[in-house]
Amino acid sequence: MAEKLNVLKSRIKAVSSTHKITRTMEMIARSRTAKILSIEQGMRPYTQKLNRIVEDLSNSDMDYLNPLLEKKDSIKNIILFVITSSRGLCGSYNTKICEEAMERIRHHKRHGREVELHILGKKGETYFTKQGIEISRTYPHINEDSPFDDCASVVQKFMHDYAFSNIDRVEVIFTRYYTRVVHIPKIKSLIPMIPDEEDIEQTRSKKQIDYLIEPNRQTVLQEIVPLAIKTYFYFMLTSSFLSENAERAIAMRNATDNAERLISELKNRANRARQEQITNELLDIIGGSEAIGE
Repeated sequence: MAEKLNVLKSRIKAVSSTHKITRTMEMIARSRTAKILSIEQGMRPYTQKLNRIVEDLSNSDMDYLNPLLEKKDSIKNIILFVITSSRGLCGSYNTKICEEAMERIRHHKRHGREVELHILGKKGETYFTKQGIEISRTYPHINEDSPFDDCASVVQKFMHDYAFSNIDRVEVIFTRYYTRVVHIPKIKSLIPMIPDEEDIEQTRSKKQIDYLIEPNRQTVLQEIVPLAIKTYFYFMLTSSFLSENAERAIAMRNATDNAERLISELKNRANRARQEQITNELLDIIGGSEAIGE
């Protein structure tokens, strides 16, 4: 019984150590979530406004003035940019995004399209390597602390290749952050830029806005369209990093709660074992005293 008690004490010590680690990781993840959330909330109105302008222009007769707004008649070559994490312990975050990417790859293959796979995050690299899928390029220098210019440089080559018809579409698979517990994988067309309604500034009237453009349409479009695409891409990255840390905080919270329950259970078992040990020792003493008395 004494040996069992020692085993229980050793387990309590080990679980308590794990509890401290998960609790600390939860606090770090919550801190990072709050930091990235402030960035995401700050850039959301700006991104939605740019998206609204691009949406209005792409539905007008001005789209021919910028090749990044022109949709290709035939789609054969696609760049699929998948945003995963480089660190684990974030629940099902990477599983959901990788499964979504696999389904998208199968979809394009069924339609006879060539997919050039670009992966952000070590978890995605490991997953697709095990699946035997060729990865065209990885981006180890991009993370949640990367500035806008570093992230924007990633799509600079995409825009060049699209403008010169080397590729027919650039799609991004990322995780959209809605609330602290709701994060959903999304597939968005980055080039040509086709934002959803949730990513476009809502106007009070559905009437087409008549823009006054100076000095001329082509010059303005050459500036605003690449900026809108880079900003939209940065918004996707920010939303993914935000979702990753939010899911890590949830996972660590669950692990901490489980550790607390296990510690409580082990302490109860240790107390029962200690009481049983004391009872047995008392019985031995009483039995010995009676033997001596006889």
